[in-house]
Amino acid sequence: MEEQVRRPRIIERILERIRGRERREYRPRRPAPSLRDVIDFIAVRYFRGVGRWIVKTFELDDQIKRAGLLVYPDLYGARLALALAVTAFIALYLSVWTILTNLSLIVKIVLLLVYFLMPIIVFAYGLIYPSMKASDRKEGVESELPFFAVYLSTLARAGVPVAVIVDRVSKLKIFAAIRREAELITRDIRLLGKDPLDAVESNALNHPSPRYRDFMLGYSTTVKTGGDVVHYLEIRAQDILQSRLAEMRLISERMSLYTELYITFAVIATLAFYLFFTISSIFQAGGGGFQSLANFALYSFVVMPTITIVMLYMVHKAQPKSPIAIKSPTRALVIYGIPAALILGPITAFATGSINLLFGAPIDRGAIIGASLTLAVFLVALSLPPAIAYTRESRKMRGLSRAVANFLRDLAEIRKTGLGPEKSIEALSGRDYGPLTIIVKKMATSLRLGLNLEEAVRNAVKGYKDWLLLASFRFLVDSVDLGGGNPEVLDSLARYAHSLVDLEEELRKRLRVYLVMPYIGAILVTGSSMLVIAFISETLQVVSPEVGVGGALGIRPVAGEELAEIALLLSVGAIFNAWLMGIMAGKIRDRTIAAGFTHAVLLVLITIVIIIASLYALGIG
Repeated sequence: MEEQVRRPRIIERILERIRGRERREYRPRRPAPSLRDVIDFIAVRYFRGVGRWIVKTFELDDQIKRAGLLVYPDLYGARLALALAVTAFIALYLSVWTILTNLSLIVKIVLLLVYFLMPIIVFAYGLIYPSMKASDRKEGVESELPFFAVYLSTLARAGVPVAVIVDRVSKLKIFAAIRREAELITRDIRLLGKDPLDAVESNALNHPSPRYRDFMLGYSTTVKTGGDVVHYLEIRAQDILQSRLAEMRLISERMSLYTELYITFAVIATLAFYLFFTISSIFQAGGGGFQSLANFALYSFVVMPTITIVMLYMVHKAQPKSPIAIKSPTRALVIYGIPAALILGPITAFATGSINLLFGAPIDRGAIIGASLTLAVFLVALSLPPAIAYTRESRKMRGLSRAVANFLRDLAEIRKTGLGPEKSIEALSGRDYGPLTIIVKKMATSLRLGLNLEEAVRNAVKGYKDWLLLASFRFLVDSVDLGGGNPEVLDSLARYAHSLVDLEEELRKRLRVYLVMPYIGAILVTGSSMLVIAFISETLQVVSPEVGVGGALGIRPVAGEELAEIALLLSVGAIFNAWLMGIMAGKIRDRTIAAGFTHAVLLVLITIVIIIASLYALGIG
């Protein structure tokens, strides 16, 4: 009896142990904290009070809301305080190390000044970062707002509810900034349980763009009060289109101003500084020659690149943004350009013997040509793959925007006759639209085979990166599926597309004259500097250094090796700045840095030819 009583208890205990082991084995594990989690924990644990004071003092909470940053203001302030403390500690450590070293007094002062500015720059960047993000958010939304207004009016005409419209926009890849706003509204609806119209108003109230704020608040109010939503959206869409076109004209004028400003710095100022540094380096007084060479190097490799980067940022902020980026030049740069430059550059240095300059070899004409060729090969190898990739993409999209505008105009006119959207596209497939013809024919063929309009458009535009093409055809598909392809809406879209293409062509014509300036500037800078070196070198060979005015002032003309050093530094600096001019030229004209690689390659080749020809023709080196 005892065994019969004990046995079930033993079995129960075993079963309990098995169940407990199973519970322990299948207990979900907590994910390991990420580096950001650790940083946030340290920031909140030790700098929460300081962060709260920073937020209140500089009023960062409103800026964070306007920027759309998904971070608690006190946490952002704590992060900024932690970054300031870490940077200050590093600056203090480097300052003590610099003081204890045997560097010269001038170098110590410069380094200590840099260390002192490090925490200030980090803190200032943290303060202005929300404002920068708010500005980017405003520019991105306003650049896409005209198409979004027309798209919204089309869906509203079809009677689509607000929640469905927001959800549909949040999945459209043709929008970038507007899609993010739709995602924020969708988050408030699904996670916070807000009413769709309340979520729209909450998103618009703190938005940095007044146009978007007024448009969305007016839309919400019209829906709530039972007004004519379609009429409101159509009127506001026309107003937004007109205001955007006026803004594009202002952008065109601003781009012309930036271009003239850069040409002034890159060509006129560079030419003046190169001539000044060349002359001051040739006529040395004591150690003045080394100081002039140092100033020349500082301007060529620090000041001029900094000016170019600043101007690139200003031009980038002024230009209208495209939601669809061309990634093939970037991939070509990373996969082919950088490895090719790192391989061909050292090979050229060893082949020409310019590598020996690093070990104190004498500088002559061959060494100057070798160093120039090494830098030229490095920059050309770096720039050629992305230039080829962008050239292929640009050839595919050349004239495509104008063809899209013409196609939309013809489609709207045919729709007014009562012909269906699919039949209208089939009727237009026999017309010549330039680069768009093959797309229209693919669409018509797919429709004849029984595919729906969305599948036909998707197959036809596959592989194209033109935003106007993709946005217009996406709009066409949704307008047909939900609203029957209203001719008035298509006509409005066609007029906007034509106006946009006209402004872009006008902008290109205005900036075309500035595209020639970098080429003229590179030729002038390189050729003039080489002529000055040759002219003064011949003059110094005739005039004796001990007599005349030069001897009276104590000016000692340079020797042949010193003259070769000046020519070497001038040649390398001219090639590097010609490359920068090419990058800037492409950014100004085609609104992308990828287009600048083509001009950079051409300018580097032109510059190296001028340098080699000048060295032999003028007898330099």
